[in-house]
Amino acid sequence: MNIGLEKYRYYFETLRENPLFKDISNESLAALLKISTSLYWEKKTCILDTDNTFHKFYIIIFGKVKVYNFDPQNNRELTLNILTDSDIFNVCTLINGDSSILFYEALEFTEVLWIPIDQMRQWMADNPAIYKPFLSYVVKKTEKLEVAVSDLCLKNTSTRLANLLVQHLNIATNKIEVINGLSHDELAALIGTTRAVLNRHLQEFKEDGILKIKRKNIEIIDLPLLIQKMHTTSTATAYFKN
Repeated sequence: MNIGLEKYRYYFETLRENPLFKDISNESLAALLKISTSLYWEKKTCILDTDNTFHKFYIIIFGKVKVYNFDPQNNRELTLNILTDSDIFNVCTLINGDSSILFYEALEFTEVLWIPIDQMRQWMADNPAIYKPFLSYVVKKTEKLEVAVSDLCLKNTSTRLANLLVQHLNIATNKIEVINGLSHDELAALIGTTRAVLNRHLQEFKEDGILKIKRKNIEIIDLPLLIQKMHTTSTATAYFKN
């Protein structure tokens, strides 16, 4: 990494604050930065080509990156995750060497560090303390994905929307985080539905006094009622209507 001292310190401190690297020595962090390259993505930048998804491992410094799959036959998109500061991606390719079937898109101006994947594997082999936090990170993401898949299969759209809002609600501030400010198309893709269906349920939530929306920002007004929606058992009729 050929950068100025101030920028180097910024990256070093950012990695030091990342829970994944908390047990890594300063010398090892410096070695990781030596093989890293900084990169900026403008909003709506899509990371699709093999060079980016097969040969590089990424650490997000700041911003938001959507992880999604797309069915060109039905022109449908399903968002699997929204990655933010300190998240990593291309983990599966790093571990098993297979190319990913997933796509990535920057939802806002984003900065990442990328590392050649072979060099990242070697760095991890030289620093085995990284394996435990990496495993913990992957398990947490997998558990979140399991919940999302279960919701898609077993719950109606209204319940999935309630789950999404509660999952991203900061109780201390009563503010929606990560997904706040996303377009309705993006929110719909997160719960496996269309914008029209999402808008219908958002309107229902507004009429019930659960939330209000202003310029894409969602504010929760009645959390207990939202939680009731979250735990509503879907019937087969309701599921197939959605």
